[in-house]
Amino acid sequence: MYRALSLLCRASTVTLSVCIVAMTAIMVTLVVTRYVFAFSAPWSEEATRFLMVWMVMLGGAILVLFDDHITLYILVEKLGPRMRLLQAVAVRLVIAGVGAVTAWTGYEFAFSMAGVIAPGSGVSMAVPTIAVPISMTLITLFALLLILRDLAAHFGRTGPRMPRQSDHMDGSFRPAEDPE
Repeated sequence: MYRALSLLCRASTVTLSVCIVAMTAIMVTLVVTRYVFAFSAPWSEEATRFLMVWMVMLGGAILVLFDDHITLYILVEKLGPRMRLLQAVAVRLVIAGVGAVTAWTGYEFAFSMAGVIAPGSGVSMAVPTIAVPISMTLITLFALLLILRDLAAHFGRTGPRMPRQSDHMDGSFRPAEDPE
C-alpha cells in the first residue's frame, strides 16, 4: 500500500506541476494576445478554470493524506492522548462520511454533465466536474487509512504505512515542533 500511495503522490505532484505551468502559460498568452493583438482566445479562461478545479481538488486530497489541512492546534494540545485519538477519529469519520456522500452524488452529477459542452473550449463539462468525485473518493480512502493508522498506533500495533510529506513536498501547515 505504501508504494501505491507514494506513486499516487508522485503522480499528483507531476499533475499539479503540469497544471500550474499550463495555467501560467495560458494566462501569459491571454494577456499578450489581449493587449498586443486585441484578441482573446475564447477557450483560455475556461481552460484555466478547469485546471484550477483539478488543482484544488487533487491538492485537497493530498493534504488529507498528509493530515495537513489548516487546523486549530491550541484546542487539540489541551487534550490527553485518549481524547486526542477520539477527536482525530471523530473528525476523520466526518471527513470520510462527507467525502463518501459527495463522491457518490458527484459521480452521478459528473456523468450527467458529459453532454454539456463548454462554449469556449468545446470540452465536455464532465472534465472539470469529475475532479470533485475523484478527489472525494481519495479523501474518503485517505481518512479511513488515517483512522486505521491511529487506532493501530494507539493499541501498539503496526498500521498501514503512510508516505511522509517531506518525501514528496516541502512546507506544511503544522507547527514546526509537530512531527509528521
